[in-house]
Amino acid sequence: MFTPIDDTTYDATLRGCEAGVALFHKKLCPHCKNMEKVLEKFSGQMPGVSLFSIDIEENPAAAQAFGAERAPTILVIKNGSVTGQKAGLMNPKEMLAFYKAS
Repeated sequence: MFTPIDDTTYDATLRGCEAGVALFHKKLCPHCKNMEKVLEKFSGQMPGVSLFSIDIEENPAAAQAFGAERAPTILVIKNGSVTGQKAGLMNPKEMLAFYKAS
């Protein structure tokens, strides 16, 4: 469901994305695991939206490029540009509203 991206692929991948959400996460972060579940539910409501995951510890260049200082951080990508960014946990309803408002 999530397409993993890294320091070498994030720029081209996100620029080529029409509609997507990127999750900056850490392997041992319990809130990140919960946010993955929220995004899986979100993708059921928004079938055309791609999901990407970026490990914040293993990909410091990508994290720095987007100012993702803590995990989980969510980026909304529309037409190759980041239109929204938020750190922290959201429920599915909040995620849907955040995506639509971005």
